[in-house]
Amino acid sequence: MEFTLGYYEKRIIQEFVVDNIGITLERFGEKSFDKVFPVDLSNLNLLNQQELEVELVEVLKFIQPNSLKSYSKRPIWFKTNIVDQAVNDYVGIGLLNIDGPWLRYVICSLSHDRADQSGDTLMTIFDTDFQWAINFELSQDNSCLIVQKFEK
Repeated sequence: MEFTLGYYEKRIIQEFVVDNIGITLERFGEKSFDKVFPVDLSNLNLLNQQELEVELVEVLKFIQPNSLKSYSKRPIWFKTNIVDQAVNDYVGIGLLNIDGPWLRYVICSLSHDRADQSGDTLMTIFDTDFQWAINFELSQDNSCLIVQKFEK
């Protein structure tokens, strides 16, 4: 990796966070994928993982190691809880292990560490060159998971 995670965190906050509420990925350009999935907030699994994988085949193939330009540049995850739909609570940043069950990791992270006061929880996966981003948003108010992909 060319830069530290601190560099990426600072850049994400500077370029994609407006008014400290959520992440504005439209700055990437075109939204090439957008799908909403109903979830059961009373179930820690939220939804059926196998069915989700079928519905997200385009996104899953996009992130597979053989489709990335450089495997040494693993994508970055950036997690934010939006408390009471009013303010960001930055949870963390890290490298996404695309060799493992990364989708399960994303869903478990969204489920087990939800925003307070029925806020939204975001787990956004960024290309280290900022050419694309995939956003997973758990909306507790609407009981749904929104998955969006943006590309330059």
